[in-house]
Amino acid sequence: MKKYFLILSMLTIQHCIGQIKYGSVQYGKLTYKEFSKDTDKEMADWIAKSRNEADKIEYTLNFNTSEAYFFANSSLTENAGGFSLSAILGGGMLKYYQNNTSKEYREYRDSKRTGKVIVNLEQKVDWTLINETKTIDGKLCYKATSPYYQDGNKRESVTITAWYTPEIPISFGPAGFGGLPGLILELQGHKGTLYVKKINLILDKAPEIDKLVSQKAVTQEIYLQMLMGTFSQEQLDGIKEVDDKQKK
Repeated sequence: MKKYFLILSMLTIQHCIGQIKYGSVQYGKLTYKEFSKDTDKEMADWIAKSRNEADKIEYTLNFNTSEAYFFANSSLTENAGGFSLSAILGGGMLKYYQNNTSKEYREYRDSKRTGKVIVNLEQKVDWTLINETKTIDGKLCYKATSPYYQDGNKRESVTITAWYTPEIPISFGPAGFGGLPGLILELQGHKGTLYVKKINLILDKAPEIDKLVSQKAVTQEIYLQMLMGTFSQEQLDGIKEVDDKQKK
């Protein structure tokens, strides 16, 4: 039943979407401040400070009827507080491109280990629509949840929660998420919550959408090979140990 409801809702979006040609949405972020009790004080202080800096960063989602581009506002992220951009944002994933028509999905990543890379991905999300509502920015929102897929692998211990509004029948959202019967105004992930700050559906011209096209773009598999190649065997053993614990 939930599957048929989602299909019906998406068809309704296709009917209504002609009323909205494009728009731009500003988001803020609240990072989770908890960390392992085993973390030493110096590292704990560094993590706390970096996450406080992360809360100052703003994000933009530009979209039209078929495409969306999500990115961190560069004027607020360049060496904010003396911390590297990838450390502040976590994971170094800074830009996302989605195309609902061609089913293209790309991420721009910038980390000390791999450098600047554009990754072609297959978007993995498995939404469950839940009969819960709340009002965000004056708009009635509905709840949806999905398992979290990291680099194509399902993280059993992590759930993504989205609050979307059918009042804006655009199936996009922050950080590359979408596919729901309305714009996502709030996204609760494993590192923090992205929340809407400003919605602008009346623009003088279409907003910029960077398609993140590059002849040097790599697949997700190649990217993981590049990343793993930068770790020592001891670090790889540590990563495997953490992954095994998460799967239990």
